[in-house]
Amino acid sequence: MPPKKVSRKKLLKEPDEFISTTGKVIQYVKARQRQMTVAGVVVLLIIAAGAGIAAYLRWQEGKALAAQYEGLSIYQEAYRASMENPAADKKDEYQKALEKFKESLAFYGWGKTAQVTRVFIGSCHAALKEYEKAQAAYHQSLDGPFRSVALNGLAHLFEAQGDFAKALDYYRKNMEETTNPYRLESLLGAARCYESLKEVPKALEVYEKALPQASKTAYADFIRWKIGELKG
Repeated sequence: MPPKKVSRKKLLKEPDEFISTTGKVIQYVKARQRQMTVAGVVVLLIIAAGAGIAAYLRWQEGKALAAQYEGLSIYQEAYRASMENPAADKKDEYQKALEKFKESLAFYGWGKTAQVTRVFIGSCHAALKEYEKAQAAYHQSLDGPFRSVALNGLAHLFEAQGDFAKALDYYRKNMEETTNPYRLESLLGAARCYESLKEVPKALEVYEKALPQASKTAYADFIRWKIGELKG
């Protein structure tokens, strides 16, 4: 059966399928462009916000480092004076250093900068004989790159209080890591604690273990003398 003829007039009135489809595609593309534009603006805003936050944190960390440096300068001067004259009262200087370290922590309380600041805070409290506060500060830096420094601080803290068994625990923890820069100091601390606890054979064993590591240091002659003394 031959196809039914459609008049030209009717064809002109009906929508062209190609034009209709093209129009829909154009509308879709325009809608997608608007969506992509909005998404792009959002992404740019997020990037700008992130960059702003990063810049702000760097600025805050810079202020923290400046305060930390001031505190460290005050602390080192007080410590040096105390070593030269143990009877000298440097409480005010240690307090000033402590305030600077707290200021540093208030500026920036994250990462390595804050961890080492907490160690310095612990050292100031220890110098001021505020042992519980010192212990709390050191404990906050046990998990991180300054663990060995914090362990060393805790060991000295308990040794200063006469708790040689507790000090020995921390010295031994620091002795376990062969690459620890405080290992030699921890060995000598452990030996002192063993002596104070009247465990002479163990003290002698630790001094003998420390001697090879101290052969090129100022401790070498002292360790040889201690070994000779303990052997009798």
